[in-house]
Amino acid sequence: MNSRRRQIYTELLVIRSQRADTQAFELLVELWHRPLLGFAFNYLGRDCLAQDAVQETWMAAVKGLNKLEKPSMFVPWIFRILANKCIDQLRKKQAQEKLLKDAAPSGHPPVKDGENEELSRAIGRLTNEQRTLICLRFEQGLETGQIAQIFGIAETTVRTRLHRTLNRLREILENKK
Repeated sequence: MNSRRRQIYTELLVIRSQRADTQAFELLVELWHRPLLGFAFNYLGRDCLAQDAVQETWMAAVKGLNKLEKPSMFVPWIFRILANKCIDQLRKKQAQEKLLKDAAPSGHPPVKDGENEELSRAIGRLTNEQRTLICLRFEQGLETGQIAQIFGIAETTVRTRLHRTLNRLREILENKK
């Protein structure tokens, strides 16, 4: 499905869902669950954390969908919710790691999950915001205007940050060789 059709279909499903059509909401979940899960996995790096974040996102969507005034804003709205849920998951993970580190008799920090691919490692060295930009733009295929709405910033700022992020990623990859 091309992006324009997907957008129109999404808007239709949002409108029907706001009118308590549960089948429409199920179709909305079916349409957007995988992209959300992919974003969360790239952001968090662990499948179980990503699934938790997406589940919490859908629960928040159920509660707040009727407050969404413009169905055309669903995609930035749902990704903003997910980004916040991912941040919450990272905070929980960091608190758990600190607790484990403090409780460990040897004093060694917990081992983090390793990544095999060079690009994945390079992306992992970026900041959370930079990883989010890369994921939203290239994996999810969102336009810079949609990303701007997610972050609540100007589209030109998104372009600038994306350009800097790509330059940083290039530097990381060149220094590896």
